[in-house]
Amino acid sequence: MKFNVIDNNGKQIECDVIFTFKDDSNNISYIVYTDGTKDESGDLEIYSSRYVLENDNYILQAIENDYEWNMIDNMIASRFNEVD
Repeated sequence: MKFNVIDNNGKQIECDVIFTFKDDSNNISYIVYTDGTKDESGDLEIYSSRYVLENDNYILQAIENDYEWNMIDNMIASRFNEVD
């Protein structure tokens, strides 16, 4: 699934959803996505945010604490380990 984000310079960028999930302990939804860019090693750049879906649009919100970052890191690791 594709969606658009606006970067810090006001430019619209098309992104691909890698996966979404909801943490039942805090009732917050998260999205892991990419804009298709690669880092210096050639690995795909991926991003994570909280999100709310409004009228079929993803409204992205900042991740607020280390608990959330650790949970997202674990989800990413488990998803990519499933592929390996």
